[in-house]
Amino acid sequence: MTNMLKKLAPFWYGLFGVVQASLAFAQEEASHGGEDTITFLGDWLPRLVNFVIIAAVVVYFTRKPIRDLFKNRSAEIAKAMQESKETRERAVAALTEMERKIKDLESETAKLIADAQARGEKDKQALIEEGKKAAQDIQAQAKQGIDLEVMKAKAVLATEAARLSLDLAEGKIKDKIGRTDQDRIVKEYISKVGGKA
Repeated sequence: MTNMLKKLAPFWYGLFGVVQASLAFAQEEASHGGEDTITFLGDWLPRLVNFVIIAAVVVYFTRKPIRDLFKNRSAEIAKAMQESKETRERAVAALTEMERKIKDLESETAKLIADAQARGEKDKQALIEEGKKAAQDIQAQAKQGIDLEVMKAKAVLATEAARLSLDLAEGKIKDKIGRTDQDRIVKEYISKVGGKA
């Protein structure tokens, strides 16, 4: 656009000069006190000829630059429309790609949820099995503890029964053995021990 204005600058300067010259001639004619009567040949014909000449010069010199200006403008508009079309196509392609990614993301999310649920169920079953095993181990340990305590209680009871039996036997012996029997047993024991000594 700036290039076009540079090409048209001499034309505009020339046109400005022609207009200034026409104005100068008109002012000079008016200052000389020309005729008061207006005739077509004397007054209007020169103006008409000047206009035709100026219009022809303007058309001749501006025809190609103006045509180029409109061609360039048309080309710029066509280029802008093409760029807009390409940009729209890229935007549509990007939108399609985003929609595909969203669908992929949704399916991937559903897959991750299903995997997490499967892992959760598997972990749940593992925990249940581990709990059952722990319960069995606790029951086994409790049974062993009970068996051990029963054996200790039996041993204590057996010891206590033996002690009570001894006490009972000693009490019965003491009741049945009198003083004379005790002296005789002591003498027999001393004679046996003494005889061996």
